[in-house]
Amino acid sequence: MSSAAEPAPSASSSSVTPESDQVTSGTRAAYGASAFAENLALNSVNQLANPIFNLTLGVSPVLVGTALALPRVWDAVMDPWIGSISDRCQSRWGRRRPFIFIGALVTGLCAAGIWYFPAGRSPLFYFGWLALGSLLLATAYSLFVVPYGALGLELTRDYHERTRLMGSKSILHKLSGVVNQWLLKIVQVVGSNSLVSGSRVCGVIIGVVVAALGALTAWRVREPVRALAAPRPTFSVWRGWRETVRRGDFTRLASAQCFIYASYLVIDNTGFYLNVFYVNHGDLAKGALLKGVAGMGFQIGGLCAIPLIVRLSQRVGKKNAFQLCTASLVIAGIAKWFCYVPDAGWLLVIPSLLLAPGLVAVMVLVPSMTADICDLDEVSTGARREGMYNAVLGWMLKVALSGSIFLAGVVLHFTGWDTALKAAQAPETFLAMRILFSVGTILFALVAATLIKGYRTTEADVAASRRMIAARIASA
Repeated sequence: MSSAAEPAPSASSSSVTPESDQVTSGTRAAYGASAFAENLALNSVNQLANPIFNLTLGVSPVLVGTALALPRVWDAVMDPWIGSISDRCQSRWGRRRPFIFIGALVTGLCAAGIWYFPAGRSPLFYFGWLALGSLLLATAYSLFVVPYGALGLELTRDYHERTRLMGSKSILHKLSGVVNQWLLKIVQVVGSNSLVSGSRVCGVIIGVVVAALGALTAWRVREPVRALAAPRPTFSVWRGWRETVRRGDFTRLASAQCFIYASYLVIDNTGFYLNVFYVNHGDLAKGALLKGVAGMGFQIGGLCAIPLIVRLSQRVGKKNAFQLCTASLVIAGIAKWFCYVPDAGWLLVIPSLLLAPGLVAVMVLVPSMTADICDLDEVSTGARREGMYNAVLGWMLKVALSGSIFLAGVVLHFTGWDTALKAAQAPETFLAMRILFSVGTILFALVAATLIKGYRTTEADVAASRRMIAARIASA
């Protein structure tokens, strides 16, 4: 039930979505609320970790990256376990909503508490604090996000409505990204240039917002009756994990997602240091302002790209739309070399605008394509396993995010970066940073494009699987 390449959809493929599979605007907004929350919770920590724990508290950038990456080992246990429990759960509130509600509350608490460390301790102590706080946040985040993502995969069975739903979700996700990009500057202003004081005030606000928006999703988004009545998996958690990663198209899709995020995030940390100490000669306030401006351009570019990607996927197919979006990452990598130069000013916005479509393609198309794969999976396993698929997808994404942060610290270290020198780094250090900043983005994007080239699931395959499932239910 596969083909070597995804053809452009025929005219019939753009037919009106059946009413039973249409997702109302109110449901889309309530579902997207948690996308705003989960992005804010996780990436607020990622955005502030180096400025606070490295530049303010003196923790090595390698140790900061290690502390943020270590929870991914724990996630390898937690994510499939939570996904499997969610798939099997039977409660009066549904399979997903209880986890979303409790997980959002605890995630908000952890996102706020991580900044309340005691003063006057050693860098090693602060490394341990960040590592433990990241572990607690990761646990709560899994409890929240794994069932949340699974809920989105099962809200509609329509091939294109899935993409439209994920497009709406991505808009809220990108709006929270605007906040994250300005977070360093906001923390500076709120704390009167004390990053520690500012992070504590902002952390509490972030925690409340995360908990409230997660509760909104759990309250307003009802699970479809067919999803509640769907057959539950009968095999073990680890067999479910193995069955999931053995599905070739899913593994390609999830791996491509990781490399696309790496094309941005492994390099983004180096970009922060280049921005402040090379482009702006050590002026942190100016660097934070330009980071906010460039980040705003990235988020606005992403918001503008969302409806275009949704439309493009309907016209040329999801796979082809995905490959076209990776081309913008390659162009962005080239632009970085020419735009990150001393006193570049507003030129820093250009690479951010070019990066946006590639990153948005991951948020819009990967969940939509995963939902398609879940249909094929039900034909072969006889069960709906959105929880496990989203667990594996989410775990691989978090590995990419935290692994990128860890590698970013390692990359910075091996360029010869010396924190004590700040803007007085050796010329060859800045040269090495610029090369990695540009070429790294290009290479990661090309690997992602190669992986997606091998993706074989088409709209026709999904339609055939839906007919087989319907026939199976009718005969039963």
